[in-house]
Amino acid sequence: MITRIEVDGFKTFEGFGLDIGPFAAIVGANASGKSNLFDAIKFVAGLAQKDIGSAMRDIRGTPVELFRLFRSGARRRRRTSMAFAIEMLLPPKGVDAFGNTFELRAQRLRYEVEVAARVERNRFQNAYVRHERCVALAKSQERQADVGNGSRIKYDGRLKPFIKTVQDAEGEPSGFEIRQDGPSRRGRPVVLPAAEAPRTALSTITTAEFPHLYAVREMLASVQFLHVDPQASRRPTDRLAPRRMLPDASNLATVLARLRDETASRRCPDGVLTDIGIDLASLIPSVASIQVDGSPSATEHSFSIELADDSSFSSRVISDGTLRLLALLTVLNDPEHGGVLCFEEPENGVHEARIAALIEILRSAAGYDDGESPSCFQVLVNTHSPAVLATLDDHEVVVCDIVGKSEAGKPRVLRTRMRTGISADAETGLTRTEVAAVLSKPAEAI
Repeated sequence: MITRIEVDGFKTFEGFGLDIGPFAAIVGANASGKSNLFDAIKFVAGLAQKDIGSAMRDIRGTPVELFRLFRSGARRRRRTSMAFAIEMLLPPKGVDAFGNTFELRAQRLRYEVEVAARVERNRFQNAYVRHERCVALAKSQERQADVGNGSRIKYDGRLKPFIKTVQDAEGEPSGFEIRQDGPSRRGRPVVLPAAEAPRTALSTITTAEFPHLYAVREMLASVQFLHVDPQASRRPTDRLAPRRMLPDASNLATVLARLRDETASRRCPDGVLTDIGIDLASLIPSVASIQVDGSPSATEHSFSIELADDSSFSSRVISDGTLRLLALLTVLNDPEHGGVLCFEEPENGVHEARIAALIEILRSAAGYDDGESPSCFQVLVNTHSPAVLATLDDHEVVVCDIVGKSEAGKPRVLRTRMRTGISADAETGLTRTEVAAVLSKPAEAI
């Protein structure tokens, strides 16, 4: 779970920081920068797994456009660096890709990374990692009183940094030091050269020999973005398609088949498909059940929706809105779901009278697991819908807008602002009336 994100120099963000809980809705007008927050999370998640160039290509815009515009005199120019920090709550235990189990001494960690651009003759050449750091947080550094929902969390702020940037005599980065903190704790720290490093040190961690860093990498890798492509999601899919839902839901049929086969029992032969059907029926009352076509040995899977009047519709003719909801509910009901889900505009394809039911499903899916040492499934959505806003609790709302100062004869440079703290008292926080005004504010070009 991400508990705080800080962004500086990326797209519309400047000196930005936001504390977030298990379920949060970014509420703002179109073009206010809501999607840019998801892009920032996606970029950091990409940096934890791949080289900088590949991570940049996964983000909307060209690599140059990821660096923030600023005003220099009467001109607008781009910054040559962008910095990110993520504070997180990690599960207390885990298993790496090779079956090695590990246990963490600290569950609250902070990861920082700075990416710089090399520019020659005013032209962007490449990007490299200039700073990287990962440290455990002490309990005294806790920003949110309700992190863990009262459950016991392991803190150990005395631990040495798991990653730190080593500087030379001139104060320039010379290497990234990775400290081994596995069961053996043998050997000197690994030092990677920092000479225009094309990827992060975190992305090189692949085993539980570095348990805290492995847990950080896995948490960031588990961030899931759902931007359903109805045309792709309605097609039959190969049974060997990825087990986890792809961002465009193009493997929806295969995921549904996997869930049926892995969760079926004598009492409930369709497994969690029954739960998915019930949730979908709460949003679209005419739905009776979800059916997957194809046996476990089939080379392809497809699906259909059974209606209450015993009629059936294959995925080829199901509406775009229904497919979008089905993909979302499939992710939420997957027993293997975890980490963070980012979902844009949940109101799309939902009748206004059913929006409250959808928000309740999202709210119920998010939160802390039971037990003394919690793990968490986090759901982040963004919306410009007043109907969604009306269903949200005050503490779930993050208000997003664009601000900037105008000066005569100079181009305006805007930045994204996000605020929490909705209150009935205008003296102590934002009111719902102010938030409604933000939603109705005309969008500005950014």
